[in-house]
Amino acid sequence: MKAVTLLLAAATFAVHAHHDEHESHGHGAHEHGHGHLNFVVDGDQLMIELQAPAADLVGFEHAARSDEEKAQYAKAIARLQQPDALFRLDPAAGCKLTHQELQAAKEDHDHDHDHDHDKAGADHDEHQHDESGHADFGAMYTYTCATPAKLTGLEASLFSVYPSLEKLSVQGILPAGQTAAELTPSANKLSW
Repeated sequence: MKAVTLLLAAATFAVHAHHDEHESHGHGAHEHGHGHLNFVVDGDQLMIELQAPAADLVGFEHAARSDEEKAQYAKAIARLQQPDALFRLDPAAGCKLTHQELQAAKEDHDHDHDHDHDKAGADHDEHQHDESGHADFGAMYTYTCATPAKLTGLEASLFSVYPSLEKLSVQGILPAGQTAAELTPSANKLSW
């Protein structure tokens, strides 16, 4: 498991370095409709990390204010807790979800940036946003696969769950090396 964590950290570092490069060229890492998917296959373990703008997963980026927005927020969290609706893996691989972790913008946190960062304390770091108030949701899923050799790809079915999501930039670390791709609603399958 330690090796998987280190490999995922390497994949995440590569993605963030890529984002930093784009930010320095004025493109910005936060782009509505554009999510990021990192994955690592190590032995019988598969780890998937998803990050996407809150606007695409919830419908807004500010703190949920109305009852309707609070319901949308709760629905978004519930969807992220159901990775089988977001990703399809080959059933022959026998992969079972063993751990999941969500990193979501807090429901009561205001992204208008008129709050005091010092008073926000540790709660402030539980989500990701940039200085223009854009919030990202993140989720990490760990699977243990009974027959990892039969794990030869994944299908990103999350496009039907989140219609405003237009593309996923994918980076992965496999036993045979690294891979990168871009998935879209019409090309949502990745094979390795």
